[in-house]
Amino acid sequence: MSERERLEALCARDGVEAAKLWAGQAAHLYRVFIGDPTHYASQSEWKPLLDQSIRELAMFSETGVIP
Repeated sequence: MSERERLEALCARDGVEAAKLWAGQAAHLYRVFIGDPTHYASQSEWKPLLDQSIRELAMFSETGVIP
């Protein structure tokens, strides 16, 4: 599931404000995972994907606009 699909589902189910809160928390966790060399998210094949997700989630968290 893409971040867009996930955010759309969360907005429909819980509302935009709750989805914005979730997006901020998820972006934070993704940053933690990328910084942990023992986590798969820090590996070269996964890091770019999670970096993109972080950007999308952070933008939504701040603006409420799904990228």
